Amino acid sequence: MTMDPFAPLGRFVDDQQRLCNYSPGDTPSADCGTEATWHVMWNVAAEVSFACDPHMDRARSRFVFVDSHPVGPDCGMPGALWDLEHQRCVYPDEAAERGQYRAESDALCT
Repeated sequence: MTMDPFAPLGRFVDDQQRLCNYSPGDTPSADCGTEATWHVMWNVAAEVSFACDPHMDRARSRFVFVDSHPVGPDCGMPGALWDLEHQRCVYPDEAAERGQYRAESDALCT
């Protein structure tokens, strides 16, 4: 039997406050909820979440994911895009820049 290297994504967890989304067993009472230090893109469908340092270490040791970067000012903003090349979220101000980043990653950060 082979193990699936990708993280099992559970229930939706509100990440507007940019808190760690770790939730073992999909039990709300066990949610981590500490301040997030990492932003993680789990798969090519651009499903993302936030993680604290200990839970990011756990994710790195157990799962395969597309990308991660330290939480920055644009992470989680509506309309922000994931810049895979520079490993960060960006919120372009100009329409031309939005087209450039969308062509590069085509992944929303929210």
